[in-house]
Amino acid sequence: MTALPSRRRTFAALALCAVAYLYVFPYQPRINNPNENVRLYMTAALAEQGTYVIDDYRARWGWVNDCAVRDGHAYSVKAPASSFLGVVPYWLYLRWIDASGATFDRTVALWLCRVFASILPWLLFLFAFHRWLGRHTSSPLVRDAVFISLALGSCLYGYGLLFMSHTLSAAAAFGAFMLLHDAKHAGRLRVARSFFAGLLTAAVTLFEYPGFVASFLLTIYALVAVRPLLRLFPFALGGMIPTAAMMHFQWRCFGSPFSPGHLYVEDDFFRGRHEEGFFGAVGVQPEALYGLLVHPGAGLLPLTPILLAAVVGLYLLVRRERTRMDGVTVLGLFLLTLLGIAVMNNWRGGWTIGPRYLALVYPFLGWAALVGLEPAWRRWPRATAAFAVGATAVGLLLSGVPSAYYPHYPIPVDRPVTQIVAVLMAHGYAPYTAANLLGVYAGWSMIPLALLGLATLVWIIEATPERSVRITAAIGGLLVAIGLAYPLTIDPRPGHAEILEAQAFITRMWTPEGHDDAARLAASLAETPEPEGFERLAELLDAEGRANEARAARAHAARLAPRDEP
Repeated sequence: MTALPSRRRTFAALALCAVAYLYVFPYQPRINNPNENVRLYMTAALAEQGTYVIDDYRARWGWVNDCAVRDGHAYSVKAPASSFLGVVPYWLYLRWIDASGATFDRTVALWLCRVFASILPWLLFLFAFHRWLGRHTSSPLVRDAVFISLALGSCLYGYGLLFMSHTLSAAAAFGAFMLLHDAKHAGRLRVARSFFAGLLTAAVTLFEYPGFVASFLLTIYALVAVRPLLRLFPFALGGMIPTAAMMHFQWRCFGSPFSPGHLYVEDDFFRGRHEEGFFGAVGVQPEALYGLLVHPGAGLLPLTPILLAAVVGLYLLVRRERTRMDGVTVLGLFLLTLLGIAVMNNWRGGWTIGPRYLALVYPFLGWAALVGLEPAWRRWPRATAAFAVGATAVGLLLSGVPSAYYPHYPIPVDRPVTQIVAVLMAHGYAPYTAANLLGVYAGWSMIPLALLGLATLVWIIEATPERSVRITAAIGGLLVAIGLAYPLTIDPRPGHAEILEAQAFITRMWTPEGHDDAARLAASLAETPEPEGFERLAELLDAEGRANEARAARAHAARLAPRDEP
């Protein structure tokens, strides 16, 4: 028995995700995010000039990191797929400007690239993913909990909001796996499906260079899954398209179809890191394994705890003869990807939300978690429902909320919710949201997103028809969420200088500016100065780690304070 969802249920799941992805626009232009900007520069160069060279856009919009320089010209060092996907929306935006006489706005261009080259393709995958999960469990509640945990309660949400490639590399990899898995168990693969399986398999690497491991393993899996064997020809034909695109990009930019740009990185520090070992691979590092998997503020399992069930699921998949090859493929993909990142000297990946270099494995582990929860659901439905709902709530809190606010946490920040997000929420900071179109800013603008999160949990609980299970899922899920989340939100370094520095940097550079409590109070004091107000302003700034501004505010308060007459 399976929990194959109705199309209405799948569209409801997709609508919840679409609102979450399209309502909020976390954009901080003053941090000059190289991961997005270098992709946007390449998209602009292709759309406007038909070239990979981004010299003119660095001159127009400013210097950006993550560039490779060869023969005096700058290129994006990133795998090119996301930039390719951004060309059409960017080009259409230019045509609209020409027709309407409007002024080009780089922020609008980036938003369009995010929506059409990241969010909408990811939502298309989520539609197929939700239906596919339903074929592998008898529990609608478990199906929807796993789905929401990945879509909104993992780092896939944070990176799906940005013009980056992590979520789409995951979508390409698991999209290929779904096609090949179905073919293997049906004993036959149609020509069109074989073509698209090959296209997606090779596209993984076109999105992310480390995705080569997944592309290779999925190709091996295809040799077992594709029948009749002649259907491997359309698989190979599909794979040739992303492969040819990658080779053309590397040939025109770096002089060889087989040469990535990492050894031409402009930044001396990062080029030196890439030159260590084999393109930065220096051997397995225990601290990397800890940081990627179980670090309380950045690890895969704490931030998306429903994936704990993947341990059981992988065991079951490998043990059963019918699914052994599927399980071995998923386990091998996970372990080789993990080890491939753990040997890199830049395994953390800079300013991140969660383990971004492991984004590709999340759908695979999500499916394994579903498989692991299935026997538990059959035997202990109430306890399983409580765990699934509670774990999903923790994912929404520890991954979803930080993603919506600020998906770029500096390395010293090891508890994003406690150390950064709590301050932002308490002091009225909020990213751009759809509510801004109605003139609503600050914390008020985030209330619809919070209500959406609560509604999503209710939607998951309502998936099961048994009233007693629903009640247990609600009450038990709350207890599980508290038990899991509380220890993961305890700040191990309250008041530490590095955390205060991070708070100060983030709040000073915040966009949209002028709507937080400190900014609004400062604007009021500019019109009506009073010592009590400046004292209050100093307290706000101190709580944000902005010691220099707080001292200046107290100095204003002292100058305005009445002096005793002699």
